[in-house]
Amino acid sequence: MKKILLTAALGLLTAGTMADEAVKVTYTSPGKEGRPSAFRTVLTIDGDQCRIHREIDTALMLEQNPEWGARLRKNDRSRVSETQYIDYGTHKYYSMAEMPDGTTIATEEPFVLDSALTVEPSDTVICGYRCKVATTVIKSNTIKYWFTDEAGVQGTVQPAADLPKGLVLMTSRNGRIGLKAQSIEKIDIPAGQKTIPAFAVVVDAPMYRYRINNAGVISVPVFDNEYIGISSSNAPGAVDSLLADTVYRLSGGTVILRKVRLPESSEGWDIFAQVIQKADKDAYDRTGSVFVIPAGKEQSFLDALVGGLATVPAFESHNGKRYPGIIATDTYDTPVELIRFFTPFGVGGYNSHRVPGQVWADSVIYHQDVTHLAPLLQGEAWIGAYIGNWTEKAHKLSLTLKYHPGGGQKGERTVIPVFNSLNLMEQGGQDYPSFMGSDSLRVSVDIPHPVRGAQLVYLTTGHGGWGGGDEFNQKENTVYMDGRKIFAFIPWREDCSSYRRRNPASGNFSNGLSSSDLSRSNWCPGTVTNPVYIPLGDLPAGRHTFAVTIPQGEPQGSSFSYWCLSGAIVGERVDRLPAGDERTALSDPHPDKQSGKAHKARKRRK
Repeated sequence: MKKILLTAALGLLTAGTMADEAVKVTYTSPGKEGRPSAFRTVLTIDGDQCRIHREIDTALMLEQNPEWGARLRKNDRSRVSETQYIDYGTHKYYSMAEMPDGTTIATEEPFVLDSALTVEPSDTVICGYRCKVATTVIKSNTIKYWFTDEAGVQGTVQPAADLPKGLVLMTSRNGRIGLKAQSIEKIDIPAGQKTIPAFAVVVDAPMYRYRINNAGVISVPVFDNEYIGISSSNAPGAVDSLLADTVYRLSGGTVILRKVRLPESSEGWDIFAQVIQKADKDAYDRTGSVFVIPAGKEQSFLDALVGGLATVPAFESHNGKRYPGIIATDTYDTPVELIRFFTPFGVGGYNSHRVPGQVWADSVIYHQDVTHLAPLLQGEAWIGAYIGNWTEKAHKLSLTLKYHPGGGQKGERTVIPVFNSLNLMEQGGQDYPSFMGSDSLRVSVDIPHPVRGAQLVYLTTGHGGWGGGDEFNQKENTVYMDGRKIFAFIPWREDCSSYRRRNPASGNFSNGLSSSDLSRSNWCPGTVTNPVYIPLGDLPAGRHTFAVTIPQGEPQGSSFSYWCLSGAIVGERVDRLPAGDERTALSDPHPDKQSGKAHKARKRRK
């Protein structure tokens, strides 16, 4: 029986009878763990023209992946259907894509036959045809084609700049088999049907691939080239009077705020925040923050922004001062940072400053993955941006949130705000968080549900811009949970000189360095500060206390140091933890159960 089938296949594509006939070749790729693949690639050859499309064996796919149907429906809005065509008469190949909105785009590229291929004999026989093997290198990848010149037709399922003369029956990339022909058959094509259609919209290859790759991306513009600088507030006098889709300027104009409509569900998305910032009238390096305001409790940071700092709970420091709005309580949640960034010295607005060998950037783009905060980035949300400054029209800022399909984190995620000592309302009277010299940052939060794989997302930057200040001196940060020391490290950046071209107004010293080159306490002018993920293990529901201690330096004259800290718990929300699971501690319990005692002990050791 096998001999009869092989003879039929050999007789199907004789050079004398099949050169003008339509031929269908079906290919598959190796399945996982030796299973047959449900995906098929079909090559249709009609004279000098070919059509390449993909098919799915639905029954086999559902058998192997029962959840596939639901996943397909979920991703339907981002699905793109591609078809490729080859014209051996004109030596061009085409790619056409049907976009999710029903429109089509296409691109056209030339090819040559055999120009950069190394062709060698082979003992491989596929579908009854003796093959040769052609080898080329494309973008540092070794590509091989097993092809036959005995079939009387030409075709391939992998159009590229260089193609072999014949019918490609198998491909490989860097030694891994890609597609292999499983069957060859003669088919009828209706009279007058064109193999290669006319294309309504033709774009170049980079634009074609860009539009396909971004077809399922949801972009939410939040701010568009908005000024951040000293100005009067345009917000109403009550939180309930705030409107959606209106850009509000608060805290002397250094905070901009907008209520935006985000995707109803953030599950299954990778979420990125992109900030574009440039200086206008402010030449200095400034602290910047993009934040979201949680709305799950009786009070939020909106109350402080609109009604003043006196309306929200305060942290009572051992230095005798009150610091409103920086710790979570039973009735109040702190704002949660998406990005902590630092403006460079005068990028854009001060590019007329000349330094030999430097070509200044026009602006700075800060682009960061914020998927860990997905539960706060769905539905309606208040998003804000802050740049500390003392000048009218100091900076311009744009912010876009981008949702990329097919990602996200597994399970039901949760975000629990803990603290945020960055004085976002600097121009509204919020004091600098300079209390670490006589105290620790202490907060107790109620965890309403167990959290599997909990982490504290911790952001820290040290400030005090003179030689003895904490900005330029290493200081250990120590984090405690429930009286136990769980993490300690020295936050420090030594790569600041990498960003010199973003800092046209940076002061230049007589030793050849510039101010923006200097190492700092976890920040550089013109960069983001990345969070540290501190593992908390599986966290049971209930009351938990956190404390942060830092040996903050002493003030000098009118100069002082301070630390901007923010922290939020992230993880998987569950109904219960497995029996016997306990929180993972990263070190032995601290002997002083209360963070205040721990701080005093440290002071005595000094």
